[in-house]
Amino acid sequence: IERIESIPLINKADHAGACLRGNIILSLIDEKLKFRDPKSKEFCKKCQTSPFLPFLTKPAGFSLHWKGNDFKIEEMFAATDLYTVEHQDIVCLLKPILNENSPSFKGCGPIPLAVKEYLGLLKKPSPELVIDQLKEIAKYTDGNTLYQENITNACYKFLNEAILLNEATKTMVVTELKGFPFIFVEDIYVTSEKVSFHLNFEAAPYLYQMPNKYKNNFRELFESVGVKHAFTVEDFAAVLELIKNANMNKKISEKDFQLCRRIVSEGIWG
Repeated sequence: IERIESIPLINKADHAGACLRGNIILSLIDEKLKFRDPKSKEFCKKCQTSPFLPFLTKPAGFSLHWKGNDFKIEEMFAATDLYTVEHQDIVCLLKPILNENSPSFKGCGPIPLAVKEYLGLLKKPSPELVIDQLKEIAKYTDGNTLYQENITNACYKFLNEAILLNEATKTMVVTELKGFPFIFVEDIYVTSEKVSFHLNFEAAPYLYQMPNKYKNNFRELFESVGVKHAFTVEDFAAVLELIKNANMNKKISEKDFQLCRRIVSEGIWG
């Protein structure tokens, strides 16, 4: 415990030294757990809440807001404040990520599974946190990046699994996301009412077809928030009304005219 408590002091002058000390402490914890030291339970809370673990800095090419960038590079965190890299894509915009690189790369080194469990690092993010991450990523509309797609997909995957496991979670997810633009279509995020699983013509920016990659992978999530199998006559009529209202005192654009034609011929009468 004294060694853990010494880390913030060392860290003030020598961050690399503090990382190395953290690595040694983690090895000692591992040793004590292997020998089933009776004192390990007694010190558990202190170990979990002491700031002696480093965090990951923003990866190269990551153009989004990385939560770790909000902190000084030498900042140390308690295990309770960090998530492992396994959950990076579903929390990294909102929470710092544990750095398990070697101490020479300002990490604490790989942590054995038993030690992670002891420190509470095997925790999974809550559905609420993942929804917040999804809402955060949905703010980015200036072109798609691989990181953006990975984060979006990871959030969908987590939430899709979560709603299958728990009815109360499903209700919460639907409440939070219905009406919120979180479905990633054609490099933008749109609400569920603008998306259907089948649409045989181009109707953006009013209506969209669900991308093929999402049709089967996260269907339960999208159906639960109201994505339809196909748009109804009422949906198409609403678009015509929108176009009419937008062009009240001016000539309709060629693009909108062609869309109206498609809606009537392929949507309403199709």
